[in-house]
Amino acid sequence: MENQYNNETNRDEETSPPVSPLSQSFNSTTISLIIFVVIELETPVTESEALELLRSHLVPQNIRFSSIMEQDKEGVLRWKKVDVQMEDHLIVPRFPIGLTRESYDEHLREYLSKIGCEKFSDSKPLWEVHLVNYPSLNGACTGIFKFSHALGDGYSFMRVFFNCCVRADKSSSPLTFPRLSLMKTQQYDGNPVIGSGKKLFGLIQKCMNTSYDIMESLLRRACFEDQPSAIRSATSENMKIELFKPFNIHSVTLSLERVKQVKTKLGATVNDVIVGLLSYIIHLYGVRKMKMDNMDQYGEDGSTMNSINGGTKKSMTMCVMLNMRIFKGFTNIEDMIRADAWGNHSRLLFIPLPSYTNLEEVNPLEFIIKAKHHMDRKKNSMYFYLIDTLLKAAMWAKGQKGIDEMLYSSFRNTSTMMTSVIGPKEQMAITNHPVSSFYYFVSGIPQSITFTSVSCMEQLKLVVTMEKGFIDSKLFVSCMDEAFENIFQAAFRNHPGGDDNQITNKSS
Repeated sequence: MENQYNNETNRDEETSPPVSPLSQSFNSTTISLIIFVVIELETPVTESEALELLRSHLVPQNIRFSSIMEQDKEGVLRWKKVDVQMEDHLIVPRFPIGLTRESYDEHLREYLSKIGCEKFSDSKPLWEVHLVNYPSLNGACTGIFKFSHALGDGYSFMRVFFNCCVRADKSSSPLTFPRLSLMKTQQYDGNPVIGSGKKLFGLIQKCMNTSYDIMESLLRRACFEDQPSAIRSATSENMKIELFKPFNIHSVTLSLERVKQVKTKLGATVNDVIVGLLSYIIHLYGVRKMKMDNMDQYGEDGSTMNSINGGTKKSMTMCVMLNMRIFKGFTNIEDMIRADAWGNHSRLLFIPLPSYTNLEEVNPLEFIIKAKHHMDRKKNSMYFYLIDTLLKAAMWAKGQKGIDEMLYSSFRNTSTMMTSVIGPKEQMAITNHPVSSFYYFVSGIPQSITFTSVSCMEQLKLVVTMEKGFIDSKLFVSCMDEAFENIFQAAFRNHPGGDDNQITNKSS
């Protein structure tokens, strides 16, 4: 089919940059990872304003927004610059007239599921913007930025998005981000003998952790996979899982200050708290699902029963997306977002989810404590620096197919994934329209449930996508509410200022 875009005659094939192996994998038949950034605005946006935003602010930020993937004469896949027709990338859906906000909110979620199951066309740049000019529960208008992960990672797109925004209270001032250190500094022990002993022991421990992580990564991608459970459907060994399935989406907004108080009390990080929260939610869902099914299908921890020994399969693993920019010299979040470090700098970590047999007596805080333990152990490893070496080895052994299979099995062989970003502290405005809320989610991976989180304006927003027909969304949402209540009550029991009525602000 003839391409609808006219290639620029002044660009030669040899000057078009090659598409990286990761970008090729993220837009393949094996994996088609797509990022959706959803912004809810306080006032409606016109189509002309949206087109001007795309023309003047979004597309000029990076050449990949005006490029397609095209093979050269030698068969090398390259980014080829094309003429972009903005009208082809702005989509304005039509909903019925005269509905309530609740009905429009339901239409919005169904629309998100619909476009989340649609792959990009290879004949135009891999992005779209959807303008939903109907009120929802959280705004008068919703803008949806849809990007292929082949263009860049989450922080690349967040940088684009934040550059399109200004402060709602003072447009002349820049957005500011939490001054968080990305890497811990090592403390010096005054005694040189003790200090040398600690360093030697630490080095040995780090080498052991590194060896374990490398072996786990290789086996996880080759043959190890989680057992079927309440959140992971049963699949045969050689069965390919469909990437695009209809899903329900739900979001919950928490007070970031409350989350930080839990973090401080347990000596953890915000990320530890999030992973622990999600682990506990999955735990509760497995228990409730088991009870609903009268224990016919699920074991005590929400995993399927082992018919051989009568026990339970307790292996559940979460893929956590790690941003490798923290190893490229950036010292804080603001520098990382401001820098022009475009591309795919995300890698995957495997975090085991805790499981218990005596379910009703589990302390909810144990899930955060165990999450902190696993994350601390991962940090005390040199595996981060060797991830790209493993990718190169897969490329050397099997070519591009090796990278594709490596990424696919990373998602397929685990139960769920989580990724997070950090946003500005102030309320934002885009084209003079204040942003009431924003979040993001992903689609196009072989998993039934995914989680994303974003902190912004002193709030933490958690978003979950759940496969329709497999995940009981109403039950899962009720488990989320119960988990937040239980964890905050456990953390602030007999704790000054522990007003549990101000813990969460939920929205669907």
